[in-house]
Amino acid sequence: MWDLAKASEYFLDHCRVGRSLSINSLKAYAADLADFGAFAGGGIQVTALSRETLRNYARWLMDERCLKEASVKRRMAALKVFFRWLEREEVLEITPFHRLDLVVRLPRRLPRGISADELRRLLEAIGGEREGYPALLLRLTVVMLFVTGLRIGELTSIGLSDLDLEEGAIQVRGKGNRERRVYLSSPELCRLLERYLQLRRRRAPAEAEELLITADGQPATPQYLRRRLHKVAKLAGIARSITPHMLRHAAATHLVEAGVDIRFVQKLLGHASIATTQIYTQVSDSSLREALNKADTLGRLKIKLRR
Repeated sequence: MWDLAKASEYFLDHCRVGRSLSINSLKAYAADLADFGAFAGGGIQVTALSRETLRNYARWLMDERCLKEASVKRRMAALKVFFRWLEREEVLEITPFHRLDLVVRLPRRLPRGISADELRRLLEAIGGEREGYPALLLRLTVVMLFVTGLRIGELTSIGLSDLDLEEGAIQVRGKGNRERRVYLSSPELCRLLERYLQLRRRRAPAEAEELLITADGQPATPQYLRRRLHKVAKLAGIARSITPHMLRHAAATHLVEAGVDIRFVQKLLGHASIATTQIYTQVSDSSLREALNKADTLGRLKIKLRR
């Protein structure tokens, strides 16, 4: 029989070889299974894991670890995939998730984007080519995220072979290794990308396939770009912390407010379900309400309705 540690190892191997999951997905599964192993014990037999184990684990994550609902939900979703695989492999007769009444409800939060003013200040603080190659790399990163709505991990995974400059398109591998095509709809972005590629040739090793590389020729990682973005946001005098994902949210919000069909936005962002994309229609409604409150058309007329 398999214990939890051995089962986790075999499952991750299956994800890597059998499902060809991305490195980021494999790391996420490995972290989630390690977390569960720390709670249940790596030496426990998988047949001994029950519904009660799962309930206690969810309670432990919320009460002891004080994790947010989204983090708990993700860990439970990873376990559901893991146990479903054990069931298919006939290691378990039935998954402990079968008819399990355990719902982790997420609070309704609107995604945090970046305002037009913050984006302008950010780009001004970054500068351009005259400030050197690192500034050009960061400028391209910010503009690319805002125009395409890519995730930072997707952007740093793009290779030169994924670019189609004639069509102005990029082939992207997203969550679940799903592929999609995004378009460089901005002429300014296309010009920025062409200039970046010219300077990149002088710095990149011949074997470097990654689109984004640092000044010393190394692949630009999500962590590297997050740190640089955070530093520049401070220089721009932006009080709150700016993240790459906020640029993705801003991209979606601006597209919805510009009247782009929600199904097109879903395809651009790589959402598996349109329900995920529809939250941006709520953001748009929120912006509408704010604009109407500021307009206060009746108040501007200074009409008194009380007698």
